[in-house]
Amino acid sequence: MLKSLTKVLSIICVLLLLISLVGCSTGSQDTGTENDEVTPNEPGETQVDEKGEVVEGPNTNNGRPYNLKPVKWDSRDDRYLYGINATKLPVTDKPVTLVVWRAFNSTVMKGLDECEVFKELEKRTGVKVEFVYPPVGQEADNFNLRIATNDLPHMFSTPPEYPGGYRKAVEDGIYLELTPYYDKGLMPNIKWLRENYEEIDRDIVDDEGRMFYWPMIDIVPSHPWSGLWVRADWLEELGLDMPKTIADWDNMLRKMKEAKGVAPLALDITRWYGVKTNYMFIAAYDTGYDFINKNGKAVYGPLEPGFKDWLTKMNEWYKEGLIDPDFATRDPQSYTANIANGKVGACGLAYGELGQILETGRSLDPDFSLKPVLQPTSYDGQVIHLRQNNSIVRGDRDFFTTRLVEDGLDEIAVKWKDYWYSQDGGDLCSRGPEGVSYRWKEDGSYEWIYPRLKDREKEGLDFWTLYPLFKLHNWGYLRDSTAYEFRPEVYECIELWSTQDASWVMPDNISFTPEESTEFNNIMVDIRTYVDEMTLKFIMGQEPLSKYDEFVTNLKNMNIDRATEIINAALQRYLARK
Repeated sequence: MLKSLTKVLSIICVLLLLISLVGCSTGSQDTGTENDEVTPNEPGETQVDEKGEVVEGPNTNNGRPYNLKPVKWDSRDDRYLYGINATKLPVTDKPVTLVVWRAFNSTVMKGLDECEVFKELEKRTGVKVEFVYPPVGQEADNFNLRIATNDLPHMFSTPPEYPGGYRKAVEDGIYLELTPYYDKGLMPNIKWLRENYEEIDRDIVDDEGRMFYWPMIDIVPSHPWSGLWVRADWLEELGLDMPKTIADWDNMLRKMKEAKGVAPLALDITRWYGVKTNYMFIAAYDTGYDFINKNGKAVYGPLEPGFKDWLTKMNEWYKEGLIDPDFATRDPQSYTANIANGKVGACGLAYGELGQILETGRSLDPDFSLKPVLQPTSYDGQVIHLRQNNSIVRGDRDFFTTRLVEDGLDEIAVKWKDYWYSQDGGDLCSRGPEGVSYRWKEDGSYEWIYPRLKDREKEGLDFWTLYPLFKLHNWGYLRDSTAYEFRPEVYECIELWSTQDASWVMPDNISFTPEESTEFNNIMVDIRTYVDEMTLKFIMGQEPLSKYDEFVTNLKNMNIDRATEIINAALQRYLARK
């Protein structure tokens, strides 16, 4: 009897111990938050509860936390926390291949599949990317041919504009509207961004609140990125201060020409470092090269009184030999080479081009120094209202096509792409894989460690030439736009240029109806060609400025007023968005 009682008690004790152990284990699984202790898993494992649902906590999302609020999981500074990780990886239980169309031209890689981001993205998500590239220089023709022959990829990345706009592309059965997938709950990372950033919620949709594309979202400010620069070493040599007014520029350019025997100003009109983008000098005359948002109303810059004043000044400088005589025919490579070779004293420039220019310039002249400068004023008390500027929701966009539905891959693709907007996915796209391209340091900063960066001086290459090997740039993703190697001059230019107002810049994300888009573009394609041609002729003296009124009359006859009416209606709808 005693032995039987003892045996029963022993069994009860063992059962109690087992129950206790199970309870402890279940408790740690269920309470996996950032503040609770959770048994760490090996990197790549997923932590689940008794229902099989992924829980919050460390090492649950391919070695990163699955979390529905920003969580600090390493030594980074809090300023790097701008998203959540709501994607359960992998997004597919069997290998999937998505075909992506994208323009490509590189001197450091043969294809985008060499980029470390896509190698790691495939490991994490289970989705492989097969890239198709249009021939260099024939991107628009290839895009149009694929649409005409229904030879669609699964995604067009930063494609040319579809005739009639992206809404027309949906109506034509080419692009997919994303709103149904958002409403279905398949974009939890995008949803969190929209709910926590008013500007993103406003700009990622059209006037009816519908989503059509995956944009680049610049969550960390790094603007503006293009503006005016001067040779600081030349200023010091000539005893000049940084120019502040057009009169200062007159004096500086003339002295540079006299001392150096060059046409010191590198002028560009339409590219990302020129008048159309960074408003070089044209802002000094209270106008722009295209449409501007002047106090909440769309106006066409070349019709504003200041446009003629700007043309007059550029014509004066050109006649005096202060502007590069070949400015009208220079391609981007020739433009930057002319600066680096010491033949330019002032220019418009995007900061991404600065590194290679300084590398080359200083190899020829150790004193070579470019410094940013503000837009000049043309009259006392003037406030500049135009400079290069971007919204958080940028114009770089990826579009899904109806082929995804035909191949039964649409929901997988949506989950895959939404991952690009998580903290983890955004980090991967912005910096490449941790431990391969960069590593965090104990002070909360990080350093670039990609092997080829160590040998760049031997190759004569800079960071901005090599980064496509290990990180992304202008794709649709949650971008940390400071995730580059910036020289001190870059931080200086961002801080300086941003002190001037940009309130007259037309918003990036106004939207047209298909009918408006077709009519507007049909009008503007000829007008923009005409303005480009006449601007060069006016500046170079091939047409006298006495014909400016005739120029305006021709624009009126080409229906510029109707185009202005259309874009102004779109602007008003945009300003009325909640």
